[in-house]
Amino acid sequence: MKRTIITLLILAAIVPAYGQGYRTMSVWQGGNAHEYSLITLDSLVPGSYEGKAVVYYNKNTTFSKIKIDSLNLADVDSITVSVPDIESTNQRTVKELILEKAKVSFKKNTYKKVGNNNPLMGHKFGADPFGMVDGDRLYVYMTDDHLYRSTDGQPITGAWDYTDCKNVTIISSEDLVNWTDHGTQPVAGSGGPASWAGNMWAPCAAHKTINGKEQYFMYFSNNSSGIGVLKSDTPYGPWTDPIKRAMIDHNTANCSRSVVPSVYDPAVLVDDDGKAYLYFGGGIDNLDAADPRSARCVQLGDNMTSIVGTPVEIRPPCLFEDAGINKVGGKYLYSYCANFQADGGPGRGNVGYMESDNPLGPFTYIGCCSDNPGGASWAGGGGNHHHAFVEFKGKYYALYHTRTLKSAMRNDNPDINDNVELRSTCLSEMKVDTVNARFTRLTTSDLTEKGVTQIKNFDPYQTVPGTTMAWVSGVTTKYNKNTYKCTAEMKSSSWMGLSKVDFGSGAIGFTAKVKGEGILTVTTDAPGSGGIVVAIAEVNSSLVYSEVLVPLVSQVKGVVNELYITSVGNLSLESWSFIK
Repeated sequence: MKRTIITLLILAAIVPAYGQGYRTMSVWQGGNAHEYSLITLDSLVPGSYEGKAVVYYNKNTTFSKIKIDSLNLADVDSITVSVPDIESTNQRTVKELILEKAKVSFKKNTYKKVGNNNPLMGHKFGADPFGMVDGDRLYVYMTDDHLYRSTDGQPITGAWDYTDCKNVTIISSEDLVNWTDHGTQPVAGSGGPASWAGNMWAPCAAHKTINGKEQYFMYFSNNSSGIGVLKSDTPYGPWTDPIKRAMIDHNTANCSRSVVPSVYDPAVLVDDDGKAYLYFGGGIDNLDAADPRSARCVQLGDNMTSIVGTPVEIRPPCLFEDAGINKVGGKYLYSYCANFQADGGPGRGNVGYMESDNPLGPFTYIGCCSDNPGGASWAGGGGNHHHAFVEFKGKYYALYHTRTLKSAMRNDNPDINDNVELRSTCLSEMKVDTVNARFTRLTTSDLTEKGVTQIKNFDPYQTVPGTTMAWVSGVTTKYNKNTYKCTAEMKSSSWMGLSKVDFGSGAIGFTAKVKGEGILTVTTDAPGSGGIVVAIAEVNSSLVYSEVLVPLVSQVKGVVNELYITSVGNLSLESWSFIK
C-alpha cells in the first residue's frame, strides 16, 4: 500500500490564534505539485464554503483532521500545509466578525454605476477640470461644485450660485480608473492661503524645476475679476500664496473690463525651453458675440508668479470662456469654449481651436474639436463645455464636465433641481494627429459614460491612500487642513470599489490605518452580492488612527476585476495595503 506523507510547515514563530487566516497546501502527485487554498474552520459561515478543502484544528492550532474533496489520497506522494507569518490584531474570531457583518444590509446601486468610469468621482462633484502630468500620475484640478447652503444652513435652491466656491478639489490616478481624492482644500477667503480672494474657480497647474528644486504652481480665477497663483512642494499641496494678491486683474495692461469682461479660466504651458505661458480671459458683455476679442496670453516670469510684458490678444471666433493650451507637433494649439449667442465658429457651446508657430501667437482658427457633451443622453443636460486636453502615457485625453451625477441623485435629494448647478468631471480618449498638429473632432458618441479603458492594473502592495476608489456608496472624504491629509469617512454599510487589482503570486495579509469602532472587510464581489471575504479586521480605536493587521481569510492571486472595502460601524480610513 502506498504511504502518504503529510508535513506541517510552520512559517511563523507565533501561529495566529483562533484560526485567523488561510493556509495553503501543496500536494505532490507523480512529481508534479498542485496548490490548494485551505479555508480555516474558524472562518466558515454555514453554506459559504461548500465543496472547498478545509483544515480542521482546535484553538491550540493542532491539526486534527484534513478533509480534501475530489482528491484521491492513494495517488498522493506528499502534502505540505503552510501557515502565514501574520499575527492578527483581531480580538474576536473571523467567524464572529463575518456573522456580525452579515447583519448589515449593503446597497448594490450607486450614483456612478459599477463598471462605468465616468464621472471620475462618485462621492462628490467637481467642475472646470485641468490635467497636469507629474511622473506616473495624472492630477486633475477642479472647481468645488457642491450644494451651497445659506448662513442658516439651508440649501440654496433658487438659482445658480458660485459665490460659495472657495476651495479646490484635487484627484490623481496612475491608471485613469482608480482615483485618489487628495481633498477639497481651502484656497480663497479667510480659511485659505489667498485670503484676499473671494472665490476659487477653474484652476490649472504646472510644475517646474527652480534652483534645483521641483516646484508646483496652481493658477485660479478669483470669480471673473482676476487670476491668483499658489505654490507648493507637491502637486497636491499644501499651498501658499507667494504674492498675496492677484497676479493679473482688470488693472493689468490690455485687460480692462471694457475689453476683457472676465479675467478668468487660466491655462498654463511650460515649454520645452523652460519658459512658461498663461492663457486666460473671455466674456462677451457689450462686445460682438461673433468676435469678442477678449482672450489673452502672456509669458510668465522665471519664478512662475509674475508676468513678462503686456498680455497679447487672441481672436477666437464666438469666444465665451475656458482657455486650453497644448503643444503638438511643434505647433501651439489654443482651444476654447464658444458662446451660445452667435452662430459660426465651432458651434454654440462647442470647443474650437486655433494654431500658431509661437506660444504668444498670432493664432489662426482651425475649427471645432469637441461637441458639447450635454447632447449625450447620459450627461444630464447641457451647459458650458469647460474642457482640458492632456497627453498621458503616449495618448491624448479630454477632460470635461457633465451633470450626470446630479441627474442620478435628484430622486434621492429634493434640494437638487434645475436651478442648482452641480457638475462632475469626466474623461474620454481623443485622437490627435501629432504630425499635422490636428485634433480629431470628439462627437457626443465619443463622450461616453463607460469612459476610458484602464491603462494598467492596480498595485495593492503599495501604501494606498484610503480615499482611492473607482466606485463608491455612502463614503465621503474629509481634508484636514492641519495635517494636510484626506481620509475616507465610512458609515455603516458604506463601501468603495477598485478596478483590476493585481495580486500577482498572492498575498498573505492585510493592514490598514484606521480610526473608529467597527469592522473593515475586503471582498471580491460587490457588497450585497455575497462573494468571497478576503480579509476582515476589527477596529477598536475611536480617538486616534491605529494600525490593524490581519492574515487573509481567503487566498487571492492574479488580477481581481473588482475589489471592495466595506464598513460596519463609523470608520475613518487613512490608508491600507496588502502584504505579499
